[in-house]
Amino acid sequence: MCVLLCQAVEDSNSQVLKDVRRVVGDDAYTPQNPKELCARLFTTCYMGSENSSQDTCSRARDLAGEIGSTHVNINIDVAVKGILGIFSVVTGRWPQFHANGGSNRENLALQNVQARVRMVLAYLFAQLSLWARGRPGGLLVLGSANVDESLTGYFTKYDCSSADINPIGGISKMDLKSFLAYCAEQFQLTALRGILAAPPTAELEPLKDGQLSQTDESDMGMMYSELSVIGRLRKISKCGPFSMFCKLIHLWRDVLSPIQVAQKVKHFFRMYSVNRHKMTTVTPSYHAESYSPDDNRFDLRPFLYNTHWNWQFQCIDNQVTHHDDLLIEE
Repeated sequence: MCVLLCQAVEDSNSQVLKDVRRVVGDDAYTPQNPKELCARLFTTCYMGSENSSQDTCSRARDLAGEIGSTHVNINIDVAVKGILGIFSVVTGRWPQFHANGGSNRENLALQNVQARVRMVLAYLFAQLSLWARGRPGGLLVLGSANVDESLTGYFTKYDCSSADINPIGGISKMDLKSFLAYCAEQFQLTALRGILAAPPTAELEPLKDGQLSQTDESDMGMMYSELSVIGRLRKISKCGPFSMFCKLIHLWRDVLSPIQVAQKVKHFFRMYSVNRHKMTTVTPSYHAESYSPDDNRFDLRPFLYNTHWNWQFQCIDNQVTHHDDLLIEE
């Protein structure tokens, strides 16, 4: 965006220059280059915890340095422990992670409180960071949940799903990776190569010997490449569980058996139906593709489902059995 703005100013577009000056609050300002303009428009924030690795912190810092954003580094541990302290005073209990012997409920609650603290801090800094720098105005908060996370519900309500606008909310992970690869070459953002090579992770559970113990794909039980195909079949091809299974046994016949495809389809639709309610509160997205799951505004489907999918899953089981019988006869 800053590259386009600077090019427009160089081309003597007076309206763009007027808009830029209004946004930055300086009637005499003229952008010198995209990085310098980015420092005025864009604030990035790495909100790490004791569960965050040094690698992700370094990648965030390096990328911010290359694009020129005003970057701040915050540790959220004090805020998280303060909230848990309130809970402990009231209940006399202190929840623990799985790694420390905690239950599933404790583990999930501890992950969610970290995610939601980040949302609260993001809005606080959006409202007051320019004030702290002696500048007028405030900032918009950008969301960072993609299509695949929305489809599976792999995000916490009112965390990174809550913002003023989500630029990537209508884009799948695979398309995002292609876009990042393009930006790495087009704008010489070498830090993006390290981000592309790193396994996607929420980093909300304790590290093991300083290394990741949690990845997005293992948590979801599916690969992003699989979810990208499923997302298109669900929205563009209007597939339910059975019709999706029938298409995927052909699309994935070289890599997965019908039984494995059936397991993938059932697992996806269970996650999708259990978590569809989250889409009712999701941040408005920019829609560049036709597979977006954004309900209310783009994808008018129910948010309450029978999560057992009895009839559809039975049809899948019957088809798997039929396929196996054909193989035996052959």
